[in-house]
Amino acid sequence: MPPYAGALPPYSGVAAGSGGAGPGAARPEVSAGTAKNVLLILGGLLLTVAAAVFTVVSWGRLGIGGRAAVLAVFTALVMLAPVVLIRRRLTATAETMAGFAVALLLLDGYAARRVGLLGADSLDGLQYTAGVFGLTALILVAYARITRLRGPAPVAVVLAQPVLALLVGEWPVTWLVAALVATAALDVALVRRGRGAVRVTGASTGSAVAVLALLSGVPYALGSPSVGQALVRSVPLVALVLLGGWVTWLLARRGDAEREIWGSAVAVGTALTLIAVPAALAQPMLDGPGTDWRPLAYLVPALGVVLAACRLPWRRVRAAVMGTGGLVALLTTLTVLPRLVVTLAAPFAWLDVLWTGAWNGREWPPFEMASPVDVVVLAIPAAALLAAAGRGNSGWLVKVAAAGALVAGMLAIAVAPQAFGMPYPVATAVQAASAVALAVAATRGRTPWWAVACALLAAPVSVRAAAYAFGSEPATLIVLPILAAAAAAMALSARLKELRLWGVGFAALFLGLEAVAAGLSLGVRVLVAGSLGFAVAGVLVLLMSLWTGPAGRSGGNGLRYAGAVLLLLASWLRLGADEVTVVEAYTVPCSLVLLGSGWWRRRRGAAVTSWAAYGAGLSFTMLPSLVAVYSDAEWRRSLALGVLALAVLLAGVRSKLQAPTSIGAVVVAGVVVRELAPYVSELFLAVPRWVPIAVGGLLLVVVGATYEARMRDLRRLRDTLATMG
Repeated sequence: MPPYAGALPPYSGVAAGSGGAGPGAARPEVSAGTAKNVLLILGGLLLTVAAAVFTVVSWGRLGIGGRAAVLAVFTALVMLAPVVLIRRRLTATAETMAGFAVALLLLDGYAARRVGLLGADSLDGLQYTAGVFGLTALILVAYARITRLRGPAPVAVVLAQPVLALLVGEWPVTWLVAALVATAALDVALVRRGRGAVRVTGASTGSAVAVLALLSGVPYALGSPSVGQALVRSVPLVALVLLGGWVTWLLARRGDAEREIWGSAVAVGTALTLIAVPAALAQPMLDGPGTDWRPLAYLVPALGVVLAACRLPWRRVRAAVMGTGGLVALLTTLTVLPRLVVTLAAPFAWLDVLWTGAWNGREWPPFEMASPVDVVVLAIPAAALLAAAGRGNSGWLVKVAAAGALVAGMLAIAVAPQAFGMPYPVATAVQAASAVALAVAATRGRTPWWAVACALLAAPVSVRAAAYAFGSEPATLIVLPILAAAAAAMALSARLKELRLWGVGFAALFLGLEAVAAGLSLGVRVLVAGSLGFAVAGVLVLLMSLWTGPAGRSGGNGLRYAGAVLLLLASWLRLGADEVTVVEAYTVPCSLVLLGSGWWRRRRGAAVTSWAAYGAGLSFTMLPSLVAVYSDAEWRRSLALGVLALAVLLAGVRSKLQAPTSIGAVVVAGVVVRELAPYVSELFLAVPRWVPIAVGGLLLVVVGATYEARMRDLRRLRDTLATMG
């Protein structure tokens, strides 16, 4: 019985101040177990801090004999305390004292070196620290077996982790990586043989040590200046690959989902190491004068890992390894992106012909070109993706692989002329042939997704080929018709309707550019050449709209509108070339076309309103002219517009059509206001200031008195307009 048991009154079932233990009693917010753990942990920390302060600060007040006696006695008492506490079934307190004992053992090692006990001060610092950690770990293992406590054994595992790494000391990094790999291997063995907390701790520390070995060994190996040094530095990494593969096999072989997930995580690190080893060996051979071929040192092993992972029997592990290899390959490919973008965009500088009117004679723009290694870096993934598409079984994945192979391959072909320094005629032929090949593949493709993929890629390739051709006058006049013919073939014979529209658009684009180039070759002005180009494109689009027929009526209407817009732009450019500033010269032709089209549609019996038939045609000329009237001081435009608007108004009233009536009335009113504005202004300046106020008041009275009659008239006008067409 505790000594204080008789000092308290007998337990009555009601705590003092608790208000009873009934339903209304307050529940405790902290459990007894939590309070106990907090107290024990805090007490252990305070004891550890006190011991450290005593050892570091107050140590010098005792002689060497006193110091040794205090350390020995205090450590022995603390380590014996858990034995007594376990017999009294105070396990948590015993675990706390055991943790305090671990701190004392480490402080003993520190103190022994400070006083030079048994020559400890003459030993190497790192090696002495390794000895302290190792000896403490061994003591804790024995202590755990004697006391049956659960805490000392996991702590021993943690303390043993840096022992081998500290023993190598100042040796080269290769030995440090080897020590870390050996420690991870021992952790794997401990996980296989250990139980409970020891097993969990071994798995956690082993993973951390393996990651540390990867992060320290891979950069060190990749920085090797020679193949021989790379071979030496890669030896621990090879051991790490073998260890990771073995652990992955142990985790994934049983088919357990959770273990396979952990195996996938290990496989990621293993794949990275497996890529780094051949990269470290190949880099010194590829880093020579001239072109830098080092990206191949990463790309080839990464793709090899992806292909090898296809044979792995575990789905999650296979996906993790393939994803790792694919990511490394992608990042390696992206290293060529800056040069690739510059090379692809370089030919567009030659399009200054369109606004300068003359070819400048440069064959290559002053940009950094791609190198042969860039072409190879693009071609290797293209070949790998093509092989994967040929051997793939999943229809989602096959499409992605084939599309990726197509993009990578065409990028390689696009930058190959600059990379290998081909002559300009050969390079231009390569660009044009690539564009035509893609257009033919899109036209003849029987699989819709493949045809669409080819067409989507043919668009930028064709545009770049056209820009490439503008590098010289002969190439421009030869290549553009070829591109236009390929696009026209797609417009006429493609199996997909969307591709036909694509063909129409690009055929019009390239033929229009050809017309511009031909005009510039004949010495005409830039605006005149541009007008000619728009006119050719517009005529082609209108002809294709007639070919669509009834089956493509909606597409035909769109083409007709596009053709009309192109012809309108052609006329505007021509007027601008002649420095015509009269706004009606730009608007009247378009209005006539729109009005004629609307009249034809209504005559054929189409159910269209007057707004759909005549609204755009009337507005396109009359509204800009009305704006011009207000900024024009002459009377002729105002008179002509007023007469025209009055005629449109009368025609609309006679034909009972809303659009002519409304637009004519608005324009007539606008012209009248414009003409009467000066007189109204003079009138307001001539009359006294009270007259407008009086007129306004009288107007309000009149409006209020006749409100009902006016509303009736407005309803009658609305009904009249509603009866019109």
